[in-house]
Amino acid sequence: MPTTPAPGHFERQHERLDALLLAHLLDVAGADFVSALQHLQQWHRSLQAHIAIENSRLLPHVPEGARWAARVYLLEHKRIALLAEEYIARVQAVARQAPPDETARRRAVLMLLDAAHALRHVLEHHHEREHTALAHELPEDVQEAAWRGVEGS
Repeated sequence: MPTTPAPGHFERQHERLDALLLAHLLDVAGADFVSALQHLQQWHRSLQAHIAIENSRLLPHVPEGARWAARVYLLEHKRIALLAEEYIARVQAVARQAPPDETARRRAVLMLLDAAHALRHVLEHHHEREHTALAHELPEDVQEAAWRGVEGS
């Protein structure tokens, strides 16, 4: 009977980041904006560390002839960082000044969920690109060394 291969380094790291973002989104859905901001800040710190590892320890090893050049991943990282900063500013604004009534809370929830959509879309496509190409093009020992000691590895 065929078995599903264990998730690789990228998959484990992305699953951890996705779980942190989901915790944030669940807080948003429940209109707990203070907790939502805390979870988002935790996710953002982890995202920044993740991107730093990829940029410094992995992307320099992208081989010639790879499906996508290292610069594609670097540009996506910049786009993700920009979208994350824009989204964080929105969450901070709502958390700073709690909506005054139920209708305003619901509108704030909807606005934040809509605002998160672009970020989540870019993340999903970026992660898929890394899973289908980068994870297979980089030597396993390079990946192992890059992620050693990082939570979720």
